Amino acid sequence: MAVNVTVSAYNRPAYLRRTLEALIHCDGVDRARITVIIDASEHTDEQVDLCRQLGLHHGTLSPRAGCNAAIRAAFVYGFMGDADYHVHLEDDTVPCRDALRWFAWARDRYRDDPAVLNVSGYQRISNGHVSHSGLRRWFTPWGWATWRDRWQQLAAGWSPYEAISWDVVVNHALRAGRYEAFPTVSRIQNIGAEHGVHVPSAEWHAANHHVPETADDLGASVIAWTEVRRDERADHE
Repeated sequence: MAVNVTVSAYNRPAYLRRTLEALIHCDGVDRARITVIIDASEHTDEQVDLCRQLGLHHGTLSPRAGCNAAIRAAFVYGFMGDADYHVHLEDDTVPCRDALRWFAWARDRYRDDPAVLNVSGYQRISNGHVSHSGLRRWFTPWGWATWRDRWQQLAAGWSPYEAISWDVVVNHALRAGRYEAFPTVSRIQNIGAEHGVHVPSAEWHAANHHVPETADDLGASVIAWTEVRRDERADHE
């Protein structure tokens, strides 16, 4: 079940701690290669110290790269070796206990299906059994993975500049009608209520990004999923 994982961080060390502490307790983490990519800020030293405390490999982008370039750099790094699949988390995307199992199952299930662009761990409103999954015509940035061949297609059109957020470009241009695999009960909790570029308030976050019920809330630890939905609509719910 070995998986290749990067975690991007910038200026929210408390969020990073919660994400990393959850990640290192995921099922199968002993077979994961984890690297934290830190974009330079006034909190860099604090976040480097955290990585050292947790025994995690890390690197720093200096001077600051910005979100678009930092996320791209994480995937470039992830595919530098022989990995054919890569998982990426941001510092405010806390994985559930069986999140790595989900990403590994979906990797194998859809590896040879070019109609599936990526795998998402996030689903805001639970709409199925904990062992169910689906496909939707959408792209979700909060804990996701893709394969080397599909990454090469994304990288060719991925701008490092900040004029438009990278995930908007992926969803509305680079996705090109392809599917995203997702669990019908979320394997990611989005905790980014503060200091987010696109989150205006904690209240807005609670209404739009926070997951009311994740797999951890249900005490789930699943090994294999069953695909039960294939949506033609670009819907999050």
